[in-house]
Amino acid sequence: MSIVLATVFFCSSCQKELDYEVIPGITPPVLQKPRLGTEWNYRYYTFYSYSGGLATSENLVYKARSEEIINGEKWLRVVNVATDTTVYLLQEKADGLYQYINNGAYLLCKYPAAKNDTYSSFYSGEMEDFTVKGVNDTISTDIGDIPATYYETYKGTHLVDQLWYNPYTWIVWKQVNRKIYPLGTAYFKYSVLYLFKIIY
Repeated sequence: MSIVLATVFFCSSCQKELDYEVIPGITPPVLQKPRLGTEWNYRYYTFYSYSGGLATSENLVYKARSEEIINGEKWLRVVNVATDTTVYLLQEKADGLYQYINNGAYLLCKYPAAKNDTYSSFYSGEMEDFTVKGVNDTISTDIGDIPATYYETYKGTHLVDQLWYNPYTWIVWKQVNRKIYPLGTAYFKYSVLYLFKIIY
C-alpha cells in the first residue's frame, strides 16, 4: 500500500563520491548511511485544533554535529542548527535506530521489521507502545519516492504518534496528534515534519 503525502519533484546534482547532496530526481551513486556531518532539511507544519487549518510553517535544519561516547557506545548528536540545541542522540544497531533519552537507550524505529511487530520505547516524554503498520510503504517527498517502514503509537483508541523510517535517511516523516483540550478526549493532527533534502 502506498502512502502518498506530497508530490513535488526536483532535479538533482551530485558532488564528490562520499559527500553529495540528495535533491530530487536522481538516485545517489552510492547508498550511504547518516554519519557525522550529515544534514537533514525538514519542512515543519503545525495545525489549528479547531479547524485543522495550517497554523505555522518553517524549515528546520538538523545536523549530526558530534559523536558522543555514552556507556562505552558511540552516539550521533543531532542538533537543530538554528538554536544549537540537541534534538536526538542516535545510533543504528542491528535491530534498528535507537535514541539515547531519559538516561537510557531506546529502540525508536525497529528495522528490519514485519507488519504488526510491537515494542515499547520512551518517546514524547513517556513510554509508548509502537506497532509496525507498514513495511516498504512508499512516501512521495521532495527527494523522490522513499520506501519506509511505518510505525504508530496509541493512547487507548487514539492515534498519537506516527513515524516513517528509511535506513539511509532515518526519519523521513513524523506526525504528532494531540488532545484538543488537556482534559478532553478528542485528538487532532498537531504537527507534521517531513524531509525535503539530506546532505551526507
